[in-house]
Amino acid sequence: MQHSRLALLLFFGLTGALCTCVHAQDVHYTLHNYAPLWLNPANTGSFSGSIRVGGVYRGQWHSLNGIQSPTAYADAPLAFGFRKQDWVGVGFSLVSDQAGDFDIQSTFFGLSASYHLALDKKRQNVLTIGGQYGSQSYGITPEGVPIQGLNIAEELGGQGQLGRSEFPTMSGMGPNGNQNNNSFTDINAGVKLKLLMDEKKANVFEAGVALLHLNSGDRRSLVPTMQGDTTMMGEEGGSRDFDRRSTIHAHARMDMELSEKWRFQPTVFYQQSAGTSSVSIQAWGSRNLKKDLDLRLGLGYRTADAAKVMVGLDAGQLRGALSYDITLSQARQVTNYQGAFELGIAYIFNIYKKPEVTPTVLCPRI
Repeated sequence: MQHSRLALLLFFGLTGALCTCVHAQDVHYTLHNYAPLWLNPANTGSFSGSIRVGGVYRGQWHSLNGIQSPTAYADAPLAFGFRKQDWVGVGFSLVSDQAGDFDIQSTFFGLSASYHLALDKKRQNVLTIGGQYGSQSYGITPEGVPIQGLNIAEELGGQGQLGRSEFPTMSGMGPNGNQNNNSFTDINAGVKLKLLMDEKKANVFEAGVALLHLNSGDRRSLVPTMQGDTTMMGEEGGSRDFDRRSTIHAHARMDMELSEKWRFQPTVFYQQSAGTSSVSIQAWGSRNLKKDLDLRLGLGYRTADAAKVMVGLDAGQLRGALSYDITLSQARQVTNYQGAFELGIAYIFNIYKKPEVTPTVLCPRI
């Protein structure tokens, strides 16, 4: 009961605090719980089973510039630790983002590890710390694309407004001489707390915080500055480096029983990156249809951006969900009222070792 009150206080306190610090829109996954290693490295190995695989595909504005953001992951818990009730999680994560006619691409691949510190012998309450080490590569293909009057942000490789009608031919002219591609090392870390609020009803509370790009890796401009060409990029020739700004993920989730057939699962997710931030609030309802089959329905809202409609199905070890973002911001006038859709899926494999049974011969006289 004490854990239940603490969890409720933390959840609604966190929700209220996050809603007061919103500044601007930022890219994120609506089905963020289907991308656990992207959400927080501390989620690595945080499940009941042998191996978990899954991912999310996000697509938006296909008639305008076709942004695509798929992610995939796999992780597993390992049954060893400093104490008998602790365990370790390992996994990997792949996140890709491709946007627009410029073919701006960004890909992250990283390895994750976590340590799950059980706060009780039954592993019902757990404190987890996790880390992620990987490489982020990015590129741009600007040949012959009309960009008159377009302003390209520094984070995307540009350095201000360009006055020409198109990029010059730049094959092999990137700052690393590699077709305008580059990469940098990425280090992420996170912490998560899981509390069992009610053992009989299996009510659970989870909350975590992750800090991405801890090492502030150097991100080099993909469009080189031309000597003596102030119209193109500036007064000085050569390329420029930018430190990759840190990103903060803060998330909380509850899973509570409402009745024998219904469960309520509210979530809140805060993301702050490069001076912009957003809060996503979702309310899921889960209806048990029969044994090992649950239908999930949800509604959500992302601050100053979009309303969300979500539906999911849990069938045994397989979980899947679809979502659609209904654009509410002024961007809907540019995108012809098109939103974004996502498909999320996860599957847990259970690999059990067959017990070794010693043959026993019973005496017929006994």
